[in-house]
Amino acid sequence: MNSYLKSILVLLIVFVASFAAHYLVISGMDVVQYWSQTNYSLVGMYAFGFCSSMLVAVLVFFANWSMPEKLGVIFLGVVLLKAIAGYIYVKDGLKTIENNFIEYNFLVVFFISLFVDVYIAFNALNQVDKKV
Repeated sequence: MNSYLKSILVLLIVFVASFAAHYLVISGMDVVQYWSQTNYSLVGMYAFGFCSSMLVAVLVFFANWSMPEKLGVIFLGVVLLKAIAGYIYVKDGLKTIENNFIEYNFLVVFFISLFVDVYIAFNALNQVDKKV
């Protein structure tokens, strides 16, 4: 199987599994009612994280194909843009609930997506080494 397809499959599996675990933890803590006090949802946060990670993966794949020697710099730039987009996405929900419910849930999703992005970039960098 192509390494790009493996990376996309890992991306999908990690997001589905982490969404299920996250939902179970929130349900177990009995804090699901806090979502109704905001304009956000857990599905929306994971959709944002998945789409942004998919965009990062596509850009990393394209950079790996077109200019592999600049892959690290491109990855850092794309992750910076992703962090800015994440702040823009969540800024209206900051400090809306006293217990930082939105902030903590967004950070969990953001760090999961960041972990997947680093994994994809690591695989792309190692793929360059195998070609040489």
